[in-house]
Amino acid sequence: MIAVLPFYPPFTIDIFGIPLDSWSLLVAFGFVIGIEFARARAVQLGIAVADVVDGGLFIVGMGFVVGHFVHVGVYNPQMIEQYGWTIFLQVWAGFSSNGGFLGAILGTWLWFTFIRKRTPFWKFADTMAYALPFGWFFGRLGCFSAHDHIGQRSDFFLAIDFPAVYYGGPRHDLGLYEALWVFVLACVHFSLRKKKLPHSSFAMIFCFAYAPVRFGLDFLRNTDLSGSDVRFAGLTPAQYGSLLFLLCGLVLYQRRHKEARYFEVLEPAT
Repeated sequence: MIAVLPFYPPFTIDIFGIPLDSWSLLVAFGFVIGIEFARARAVQLGIAVADVVDGGLFIVGMGFVVGHFVHVGVYNPQMIEQYGWTIFLQVWAGFSSNGGFLGAILGTWLWFTFIRKRTPFWKFADTMAYALPFGWFFGRLGCFSAHDHIGQRSDFFLAIDFPAVYYGGPRHDLGLYEALWVFVLACVHFSLRKKKLPHSSFAMIFCFAYAPVRFGLDFLRNTDLSGSDVRFAGLTPAQYGSLLFLLCGLVLYQRRHKEARYFEVLEPAT
């Protein structure tokens, strides 16, 4: 079996004279899509759209900041020696997805607990969790377009036929694999949007469905190319993050009976 997917190099598009790379374009598009799904969910639940939209800006911003901190401090500490501590202020210079999740969780807690306090907390927080895979799908497509997560050599039918001179031939592209799985999660979330579920259900579902897959995919990461991920006791930082997210899912599962359910009060038609 040989790789059937051809290799396409990262591309750049000029918009009003400003060059934008494929990763930036798809991540920006994913942000818009995610906010739109969160807005639609807010309307469905009868909660203030402004709380969700404004919160989305803050939460994504926190995600990028913390994601960059993790990218530098955990994955690439040599950047501190090379560029100095000011590298932490250059949030555009690298991003860790698991760090982004941690930042988003922190941002959600800060926003709905202190900045714009809303109760019940999980009704608002889970609105953001519901929208997460819709935006994350396009973000991971951005990673795939830039080939940020090149894996091991493989003849798997979804492997990418990378140029042999640079990469040795077909390899896994983990950005593509994760995008495909997150698309499945988005379909699951969408199919459950009218179900009478406890608040926090979408956060719990995402933790249970995403964490084990991400944990397994990281075993396919390359170890023979420059810039391969650092490992601690044989595991990548993302794998430890996946274990943490799985633990979060278990906590949400154990306390699910403490939460009210969606649509217990009939919402007005919109």
